Order: sequence, then C-alpha cells, then structure tokens
Amino acid sequence: MAYRRVAAWGWRFLVIVAVGWVLVQAIAEITTLVIPVLIAALLASLLLPLVKLLTRHTFLPRSASAAVAMLGLIVLVGGMFTLAGRQLTSQWEDIEKAAIQGFRQVTDFAGNTFQLNDTTLQNYVSQITDKLQENSGTILSGALSGFSTASNVLAGIIISLFTLFFLLSGGERIWRWMVCLLPAEARIPAHESFRRGWQALSGYVRTQILVAAVDAVGIALGMVIVSLGGYAVPIGLVVFLFSFIPIVGAIVSGAIAVLLALVLKGWVAALIVMAVVLVVQQLESNILQPFLMGQAVNLHPLAVFLGVAVGTLVAGIPGALFSVPAMAFINSTLVYATGRAEDDDLGEDRALHRQFFPGKSAAYLESPDAPAYLREPQAVLDENGEETAENPA
Repeated sequence: MAYRRVAAWGWRFLVIVAVGWVLVQAIAEITTLVIPVLIAALLASLLLPLVKLLTRHTFLPRSASAAVAMLGLIVLVGGMFTLAGRQLTSQWEDIEKAAIQGFRQVTDFAGNTFQLNDTTLQNYVSQITDKLQENSGTILSGALSGFSTASNVLAGIIISLFTLFFLLSGGERIWRWMVCLLPAEARIPAHESFRRGWQALSGYVRTQILVAAVDAVGIALGMVIVSLGGYAVPIGLVVFLFSFIPIVGAIVSGAIAVLLALVLKGWVAALIVMAVVLVVQQLESNILQPFLMGQAVNLHPLAVFLGVAVGTLVAGIPGALFSVPAMAFINSTLVYATGRAEDDDLGEDRALHRQFFPGKSAAYLESPDAPAYLREPQAVLDENGEETAENPA
C-alpha cells in the first residue's frame, strides 16, 4: 500500500516537473516579451490605487486617469535619471583624475610588493594590448551584441508602457474575460484567489519601494558626510534600483558606494561609507524587513533566500528580481485556494461575481452548486468597475 502511494505521488511530481520545465523553456524563448509584461504588472499594482482615486474624485475617465498616472511616473523616473546624469557629468573630470591616480597607486603598490620594475610592467601592458588587438573581431561582435541588447531594451520599454496603460485603464475587463474562459464552477474561486495574490503583490511592491527609499536616503547621506554630496543622487538612485534585487542588490550597490569613496577620498572615507552601508543594511534586515515586509508578504527568510537563488540560476538577474513577488503572489493564492487563509479582511467580491456568468454560462446560476447570493439582485458594473444600477436576477 505504501509503495502504491509513493508511486502515485512520484508520477505526479514528475508531471509537475516536466510541465514546469516546458514552461521555463517556452518563457526563455520570449523573454523580450515576458519581462516587460511582468514589469508592467508590478507597476500596475503600484499605480492602480492612484488611478481609481483619480477616476472617483475627478472628472477624468478611467483611460485619462491611467494616462495621468503613467505620465507622472515617467516624469518622476526621467527627472531622477536626468539629475543623476547631470551630477555625474559635472563631476566626470574629478572621477577621471582620481581613477588615473588610483591606477598609478595600484601600479606602484604592485611594483614595490612584487619587485616589478617599469620594464616588466610595460611588458605586461604590451601583452594586454596585443591580446586586445588579436581579439578585436570578438570585441566588435560584442559591441554589436550590445547594440542589439540596447534595441531590445528599447523595445521592452515600449511593450511595458503599452501593457501598463491597458492594465490600468481596463485591467478589470481583461481579467473578467480571462475568468470567463474557465469552467463556471471554477470562476469565483479563481477570482477570489487572484485577489489575495494581487493584494500580496501590491503590498510587496509598496513595501519594497519604502525600504529601497530608506536605503537610498541613508547611503546618500553617508556620501554627504564624507564630502561627496555631488554623488549623493547618483549613488542613491543606484541603491534604490538595486534594492529590488533581494540579498544581492544590497551588496552590489553598497560596494559601488564604498569603491567610489575609496577612489575619490581615500581609505578613511571608504571606511566611513562602509560603516554607513552596514548600519543601513542592518536597519533594513532587522527592523524594516521583519515589520513591514512581514505584514505585506508572509514568506519565511529561508524561502526568500532559496527563491532568489533558484531564480538567479534559472533566469539570472530577472529571475532574482521577480522571484520574491512571484512567490508572494503564488503563496497567497494557494493559501486561500486550500482554505488556510486566516484573518482575511478582503471578504468576497460579490458585486463582480455575477459578471462572470454571461450568456450560456448563466445556466450555472440555476444549478444547486451555485451560491445562493448569485440568484439575488446584483449591481451592474460600468467600465470603471463602479456600481451603476440594480440588475434583477
């Protein structure tokens, strides 16, 4: 009997693994499309409350509210990058001089430590130059590949913006259409499970933005302390963006800040910046993450670590970026679907349930399996998801 049970679970596990492998391979072939759509979904979970607020309390229709929210996001992001770029451009001469001086110091240190004279160092430089010339074809192909990558990034930005607009302006209608593709008895559970997953995803995005902002401001203040205020905005922007990559992002962005202080101000400034980075990261990991992220996403730290590791191995940086929000969404969805949800304050979206049974599927409403409230008068929803009138059953 035990063997049969193990065998039954075994073939089910193999089927799940096979389906997962096929799905990963299919996604790998269309990453240029999948990644922008996922980014648009994360941004939509952030901007959707603003769009609903504008629609309800202003004269703007849903599509115009979505356009205003997107325009505000573009202006904010563009302004941050423009300010950071201007500061880096104005300080570029200092960075160049410091980099040259640092290279000379490294060369002198290597010569004194390993007893290398100028002739030997020159020979090494000549060998490196020869290697670069011999592999010029490979370097050129790499540059062309970089150009191709840049064009893919531009295409991804356009796809993401288009997707974001339609998710904000008509996401409810898109989801309603998708739900109606399911069997009648599965539509309400699927919708309610999705609502829980979407709530967890929205909570993750908002909390991660708050945590990233605290990290960015803290490390930027560290740059001001060591008299590198001209680099505070660029470093803060780097820290903010890298903070969305769990575990790895904090290490990389902190290392960039320390190295910049080392090159421009020396060891003392680098140690001060390193201390600031460590304090900020400890504040994040011991206070912000447990209290804020623990309320938004019910995931164990070990699950986060393993999820990021698996995502990185499977899909690199995109895998590390999307692993935690995907886990948060799937976890909340499965917790509700399996009946293990506790202290659920969302309730049931009964105003929308009846909209899932148009046409022939309305026969499900008369079956004994349908919830009784579906046969009661229900509100009709307009294109903005607002109640308009009573629709007698």
